[in-house]
Amino acid sequence: MINKTNKNQNLISLLGINKFLFIIAILYLFYILEGDVLDNFGLSSIIPLTFYINDGKLNPWFVTGFSDAECSFIIRIRKNLKYKTDWSIELRFQIGLHKKDKLLLEKLQSYFGVGLIKIQTKDSLQFIVQSIKDLEIIINHFDKYPLITQKSSDYLLFRQAFQLVKNKKHLDKEGIQNLVAIKAVFNKGLPDYLKAAFPEILPYDRPLVYNIIIQDPYWVSGFVSGDGCFNIRFVKNSKSESVNLSFLVTQHDRDAKLLNSLVEYFQCGRYRVRSSRLLHSDYVVTKFDDIKCKIVPFFDKYPLQGEKYLDFLDFKKIMLLKGNSYVSLTKEMLAEIKQIKSGMNKGRK
Repeated sequence: MINKTNKNQNLISLLGINKFLFIIAILYLFYILEGDVLDNFGLSSIIPLTFYINDGKLNPWFVTGFSDAECSFIIRIRKNLKYKTDWSIELRFQIGLHKKDKLLLEKLQSYFGVGLIKIQTKDSLQFIVQSIKDLEIIINHFDKYPLITQKSSDYLLFRQAFQLVKNKKHLDKEGIQNLVAIKAVFNKGLPDYLKAAFPEILPYDRPLVYNIIIQDPYWVSGFVSGDGCFNIRFVKNSKSESVNLSFLVTQHDRDAKLLNSLVEYFQCGRYRVRSSRLLHSDYVVTKFDDIKCKIVPFFDKYPLQGEKYLDFLDFKKIMLLKGNSYVSLTKEMLAEIKQIKSGMNKGRK
């Protein structure tokens, strides 16, 4: 007779499942069904959900979407008399996040297989890639999985600068002038010291972004992991208190076309110009049925990463507590929702 315990252990071993992660996954199932099992076991404070739910290699389109939201391309030109041209060049790709998202930065580092993670401030970290050899891996990624926000203009300029440096053109006067001409239309343009040093430089033409097409759902989950927000708002009147849920993606007005494309992509929500924040606008979904039937199922299928994933799980728990758009909430339900909300977004410790 085969021992059932041994049989189950052999099955776990056969499937290549780490026993510890298997146990945690079972606890997570109870957490979803019952809500408080991890707390009862005293595990919620020591085991981040992303550790065992979103572990593994990132989807390449997720990486591009997240980069569209969070990355920076840097061109630095500094006076340096050690060089024949009197100028040194530094190219850098970087993503800065709160230290709570260190795991996500480590996943990005693992995906690219290059770069360093450095402390930026006491509360933030940066993933940095800056050697020409390593930057070629970054360039190859974005050529294959292109950015679609206006950040893609910066990328195309950065790629031109990269090619100049790779081909050693930065070591002569003409190459430096070309790099200054690129930087003149890059991000914030030239600092005063470069304007003074190169007064007659003719800026490059800045590439225009027209083809704003979301090619893969994982681009969306990456972008929302960076720039999305799951918001809970309480509304009181003389008789009762209600809970409103909303999903937002905020961008500079230059990416208004992208925000409008999200309306078409999700077949819900609307584009909204912000009156409280100059030159910024939102893609926003406020209808409860759209959140319940379109937004939440989408991110169940194409998961977010990092702290935003935890906000999504809490948002979903509140949605399930609310049930539907017309049910009156009891005082106990409201208290539970307020407790969950207090730990979301900036309230998460």
